[in-house]
Amino acid sequence: MPLSPATGIHSEVVDLSFEEEPLGMPAITGFGFPRFEFGEFLGPDRRYKIVRKLGRGLNSTTWLVHDEQSRNYFALKGLTGNNTVGTEKGLLWERDALLRVSFTPNQNCLTLKDSFTVVGKGSAGSHLCFVTPLLAGDVKYVWRSVWKDRLPLPLTKRILLHTLRGLAHAHKCGVVHTDLKPENIFVSNVMSTSDIDTLLVVDPSRTHGAQDSSDGIVFPCVSQPFPGPSLEDSMNRTYILGDFGSAQPIGKPLSDEITPNALRPPEIILGAPWDEKVDIWTFGCLIYELVGGRLWRPEPCTVNDVELDATETLLHQIMCHTIDDFEAELLQVSRNAATWFDLGCNLKKGPKLYNIRYEDRIKRLNILSEAEVESWARVLRRCLRINPAQRCSAEELLSDPWFKQD
Repeated sequence: MPLSPATGIHSEVVDLSFEEEPLGMPAITGFGFPRFEFGEFLGPDRRYKIVRKLGRGLNSTTWLVHDEQSRNYFALKGLTGNNTVGTEKGLLWERDALLRVSFTPNQNCLTLKDSFTVVGKGSAGSHLCFVTPLLAGDVKYVWRSVWKDRLPLPLTKRILLHTLRGLAHAHKCGVVHTDLKPENIFVSNVMSTSDIDTLLVVDPSRTHGAQDSSDGIVFPCVSQPFPGPSLEDSMNRTYILGDFGSAQPIGKPLSDEITPNALRPPEIILGAPWDEKVDIWTFGCLIYELVGGRLWRPEPCTVNDVELDATETLLHQIMCHTIDDFEAELLQVSRNAATWFDLGCNLKKGPKLYNIRYEDRIKRLNILSEAEVESWARVLRRCLRINPAQRCSAEELLSDPWFKQD
């Protein structure tokens, strides 16, 4: 039985199927998704009315709410009962991260408007809720549903520059994001209150049919995200760094289990001390992904008859593409270094190393001019250094000429 990431409580395996999130599953087993209903009022003075379900994540659902006091629409993120307990125990830091980055708001960083906890239904436990400005979906969703093709370079640069501004702000506030990826970069909303009123009439909020659960019959709501901007309109939008669900305080990490495997910085793989420079590594991966696709592929493979497991493959790819070395200075403070490296700072299995320049890989795709290739690769090298101390800060990267178009 797997452990729940937030509380360390064993999760149960139950033979049920769900249209969307596993509604009606107990918080004590690692779930406890909110069972909000259309027309329900939440928060202080019951000021937020649930209007529509916008989407779901691994540990939360997001809702369109109407503020009965200001008469405006906002987004409300409701955490699972499990993650609410994790927050109360100090194991999760999303609320504190949002409070820090919102103290002095930044247009490229998500701003917290309100937060409160509500008692959930059935076995779901309580739900910590965050009220934030309404956004028009995330970059991954809009890319797949609207843009579809490879992004024009000016739009890619705009998204990356705005993300970098948000990241620099978070770092100034003492926050490490630890989970940079397209689905955590959001698009600004331009719909007015009257536009939303009209949308709700034309496309009413819907529910799925009755569904069985551990709590009995439930009626899950259909996720109905707002329509994303057209490719042309996207150049006029603001991009916002959001979803601080995995955020941690700079200098006081709560966990080393951060970032997806393919984006994991060397110091995390090795079990070395880390700081906000992990975000710079993943930002470099993001630069490559938005322009040329996936950079690392940590899968078992064979290199010159040497069989490598997924982690060894990732370390080998990092060495080949960065044309960088794992130096003794880093390996000596890494608790896992001896698993993969010998005393000479070489991979124990001795796979042959190849110099695979970013320029050579991207040229094969024929999507950047010669001048763009060189400046793009230069930015990557400022981010993707094996030694985190040699990576640029977010603030330093903002002055790189490659971003100068906005």
